[in-house]
Amino acid sequence: MARYIQKISLRPYSDTEVWTGWELEGRDGEVEGLILAENMSKEELAKLGVTEFQKIPREYIVPRK
Repeated sequence: MARYIQKISLRPYSDTEVWTGWELEGRDGEVEGLILAENMSKEELAKLGVTEFQKIPREYIVPRK
């Protein structure tokens, strides 16, 4: 299991962009569209507004091909 962050746009409702954290079961290494956060410190993540990670179970993730 690995932790990733992703910048999400709130358009068309707002011009704001937010960072969110994901914890993906059964994944490690690079994932297209996500930034691997395993080596980021709590301080680095907090500067982006990421204070927790949403766990995504393995059964919700499409297998790699």
